[in-house]
Amino acid sequence: MAFLQGPSLKQEEVLKQELGEGPGDLERCVRDLRSMLAASPYMPDPEFVDLKLLEVFVRGCRMDMDRARTKLETYFLARSRHRDLYEYRSLNEPPLKETCKLIDVVPLPKVTDEGYRVTILRIRPGYPESAGDITNMVRAILLVSDARIHDETLIAGDVFIWEVSHIRASLAARVMAAANVVRRSIHLAQAAYPQRLKRIHVVGAPSLFASSLHLMRSCVNEKIRRRYYIHSREEELLEHIPARVLPVEWGGEEESIDALTKKWRHRVDELRDYLRNLNIINTTTAPLLDTDIYGTVGAFRKLEID
Repeated sequence: MAFLQGPSLKQEEVLKQELGEGPGDLERCVRDLRSMLAASPYMPDPEFVDLKLLEVFVRGCRMDMDRARTKLETYFLARSRHRDLYEYRSLNEPPLKETCKLIDVVPLPKVTDEGYRVTILRIRPGYPESAGDITNMVRAILLVSDARIHDETLIAGDVFIWEVSHIRASLAARVMAAANVVRRSIHLAQAAYPQRLKRIHVVGAPSLFASSLHLMRSCVNEKIRRRYYIHSREEELLEHIPARVLPVEWGGEEESIDALTKKWRHRVDELRDYLRNLNIINTTTAPLLDTDIYGTVGAFRKLEID
């Protein structure tokens, strides 16, 4: 059962005003995306594409239909061009079951006062070395991201929290060794997903994480780099995010990270058929035209971030 909560009625009204969304606009934009899908030989049949997914793309792109069409196209084409990153679709089966011993990927249920969705990515304490496969970590993050799109409500943007206090030197070295996978995943997040990135909080980063952080920041433009916030302790997050949104172990009022992680693993299992169908509803591979080094049509180079 979905458990993401949306904005209050007052927040929803404000968010629609900020988006410039008037009566009937969302329906019109969704029809536009369905027409684009139907007209392309490389896109899935619009009859098999979930309505909620299309609504999230429209609003996530601020009702900008050129951007929404580009992102939606990249979202589907990525599944053939980056097939290795979408290969596994369960957190309770190998190999991602092992990855869950390394990282928690937890979109939090409540939105902030601004209407932001907060997602925690926490390196788990005491993780086994065998779980430290960076490609599988990326697969798990993209899997939860796909599940979240299915359940997402009207929001104003995204806030991510990387809690990395338990990272060890061996894992930091693996991140650098997998630099190509890290770059591809960050570019996919920007080019293929309808997020409006507002802030990234990095908590508890030891000095050995500095090179990994530099790698991550090098993949985004200067505007996004300025949205990184570095914290020594979780309690400092309360200066930026309301207690009602944060988990109890970080001084908040929400359920614990472990409890929410279990809910998300269960939710991903509930959506198993939907998540696997995302990979197969488009069986035609588009030719690689105007391809950049990451294998995806120039959307990565051209993208502008809110």
